[in-house]
Amino acid sequence: MPESFFTLATVISVKPAGKNNSSVTFLTQNEGIVYATLYGGPKSKMKSLVSPWNTGTVYFSVTNLGNYKISDFDVKTYRLTFRENLLKFWAASLAAEIAIKTKCAGSPARCWALINGFLDGLELCTENDQSMAGLIRFLWRYLALLGIQPDAANCCCCGRKIENGAVFNVAENGFFCRNCAQNKSPLEIPQNGIEYLSGISSLSPKDARKVPFFKESVSSVKQLIYFLIENACETELVSLKTGRGIL
Repeated sequence: MPESFFTLATVISVKPAGKNNSSVTFLTQNEGIVYATLYGGPKSKMKSLVSPWNTGTVYFSVTNLGNYKISDFDVKTYRLTFRENLLKFWAASLAAEIAIKTKCAGSPARCWALINGFLDGLELCTENDQSMAGLIRFLWRYLALLGIQPDAANCCCCGRKIENGAVFNVAENGFFCRNCAQNKSPLEIPQNGIEYLSGISSLSPKDARKVPFFKESVSSVKQLIYFLIENACETELVSLKTGRGIL
């Protein structure tokens, strides 16, 4: 990597590093996850700019020790509602943690586009139901980015279209229709949930938002997707544990 470079980036974490400095984690379009140091005291203009969930062009330089220093940050997007809404905050934190633990699914540019699209949509949500539906859509699409999204339209046993709800089979990483399911599973998904997941898979984000998502389907679909994404990360997700009761 050159001695200095710039890239589109979103701040996903800022932590104190010594008396006046901060350790910053960025999700970048070109390099994936980048860790850098922000130097300067509380009166520094950069302190207010380098804030979680802000997006823009960040300029890095390399110190004598080979670490990255933030030279400038030209912010284009401020997501102020994340500071006021706990569901938005934890949903964004979950997305960031997944990106870190999956190393951007091996595709920084696609991960960048997916997460920033999700954050932009989250900023526009005015109700928690909208935010939760947005989180479910994001996680389901991230499973596709990882290459492990199950087929929600057809039974993975008989191949027929699912028309009356389904049971998720962990061993097959797929859905069994009612006829093929031997026993009830804690990961049982009603038909509306199946249609919602199938719609997310095949429709554009704009059209997917129009697919009806009934409240009675949310709990089971959420349980399934949290299970799948945590399995994909191969570790417990701190955001899910800490944000329990909100997410």
